Amino acid sequence: MNRPNILTRKPILSFFVLTYIISWAIWTPIVINYYRNPFPISFTETPVFLILLALLGFFGPTISALIMAELEEGRNGIKRLLSGWKHWRVGIQWYLAIIAIQFLIEFLATKLYTTFAGVNPEITWNSWYGVFPTFLRAALIGGAIAEETGWRGYALPRLMKTRSALTSSIIIGVFWAAWHLPISLVPGANFPVPLNPLLIIVFLLNVIFISVVMTWLFNNSRGSIFICYIFHALLNTALLGSIIHFTDMESAWWGKLCFSTALRGIFALLLVIFFGAIHLSRKSEKLVINSL
Repeated sequence: MNRPNILTRKPILSFFVLTYIISWAIWTPIVINYYRNPFPISFTETPVFLILLALLGFFGPTISALIMAELEEGRNGIKRLLSGWKHWRVGIQWYLAIIAIQFLIEFLATKLYTTFAGVNPEITWNSWYGVFPTFLRAALIGGAIAEETGWRGYALPRLMKTRSALTSSIIIGVFWAAWHLPISLVPGANFPVPLNPLLIIVFLLNVIFISVVMTWLFNNSRGSIFICYIFHALLNTALLGSIIHFTDMESAWWGKLCFSTALRGIFALLLVIFFGAIHLSRKSEKLVINSL
């Protein structure tokens, strides 16, 4: 049962506004602190309270989603929102697919970068052991576990009620990318390279393409937040772990970002062509929350 409230009159807009207010209010002191007294950015050198504050800010989408779900339907709304985490039995093929997608894109992006940049990093099979602890860190700390309840669990199904899956993906992608702005102002916190207009454009496109892929995953997995969470964690693993073998890691990160963004754009386009912009799914209807 809906409970009338000024926020629930425009729930999607309210969700995005609350997400920005919560996260940006948490991240702004970090930015101010950094520019008043610059500190190194790493898990071993950055002050612990600032690391915890930064991590808390990533939960903005989830906190916002929980608030909106409670305002709309009370405890039942929260249960319904969190139920997407229980849909983990989506078929082994989807888990294999998200691993293959990330591996193939990162492999091709690395090949393209090393070819065009003329570099040859030392990568051996033993090097891949480092992927597992990197994945655990990406899965347990940061954006993957902190954000997906909001972006995919709350916003996506509601947007798709009146919009196509593609349009919904683009809207979330734009808000998702712009949401990172405050933490991106601290060099090394979000990007290992200085923020500049070209980076903003490439990052925006990258996030939109990722958003399209995640909508495809969500709609084909009965609304599984869990599968989106695993995909997000794998994505962050690739970003963190794919450049450590390059001498100039900043150049490698920037070069690989450009190539991986182009490849994700191609993959997203193929998904739209084969599954359709309306549903991004083989199903005849878009997935929406039952109560909506």
